[in-house]
Amino acid sequence: MTAFSTPLRIGTRGSQLARAQTQWVVAQLQTAHPELRVEIQIIQTTGDLRRDIPFNQVGTKGMFVKEIEQALLDNEIDVGVHSLKDMPSELPQGLTLSCFPVREDPRDAFISRENVPLENLPDGSIVGTSSTRRHTQLGVARPEWVITELRGNLDTRLRKLDTGEYDAIILACAGLNRLGLSHRITAPIDPVMCVPAAGQGALALETRKNDSEIAALLSALNHLDTQDCVAAERAFLRELGGGCSVPAGAYAKLDGDSMTLMGVLATDGGINLHRHIVYGHRSLAEYLGAELAKTLQGKFS
Repeated sequence: MTAFSTPLRIGTRGSQLARAQTQWVVAQLQTAHPELRVEIQIIQTTGDLRRDIPFNQVGTKGMFVKEIEQALLDNEIDVGVHSLKDMPSELPQGLTLSCFPVREDPRDAFISRENVPLENLPDGSIVGTSSTRRHTQLGVARPEWVITELRGNLDTRLRKLDTGEYDAIILACAGLNRLGLSHRITAPIDPVMCVPAAGQGALALETRKNDSEIAALLSALNHLDTQDCVAAERAFLRELGGGCSVPAGAYAKLDGDSMTLMGVLATDGGINLHRHIVYGHRSLAEYLGAELAKTLQGKFS
């Protein structure tokens, strides 16, 4: 492909959020490259086809990315747009993450009926989440809540809250913000209470390793602070050997060149839950992530 001579083929999932994210990426690319033409291809993934099964029971890493990655390998698309938190820590041979656009809010969102604050939610309240990571951490922080499984697309989850099936639900701030639903967020949850998933709020643009011209095209969208923060978080996940369903979280933030990386790891159904924080220069991002994972694993030995 010669830049701008043929349309850039972008693959994405068909969910409302995935489409919105991809449209945002396309708009940013066309602002940077006004001559660029784009074709969007909607690709169904395992995760989309098996909505009836809880995420932690599907039994496959990368259930929201595998088919998009295969389309890249088969040269059916040029770029895959992913929510980074959905991606396993290891990529298929021949593929690479070429670009990390500026990150949205990585925190989890507390959403209650009638905007009851988190600290005022009564004992015995039913709180819905689809995430083992959220369930485990909030179960420790708020043992007086009844935390239950929450399924369905975003609209379905919000409707279940509004109709009284739940007193509150936990979603990602980033998805709500990207869909223009920030007003539904009662409050973001402090990462000290609930450490976000590694890469939450970040997008990743995946390409074939040998497509240097496409990587150069995407470079206009790359955000270095996001790139360094998610490098630390993904190194943490990689050291654990986990995918997006592992009951663990990692969250990096920068103050100039200084990085703070907090992590959480649970075992035995959340009975054992440990947290730790490491600090260092941003150039040591991957080292910090690996060391954090080793420290947390050591607490269980």
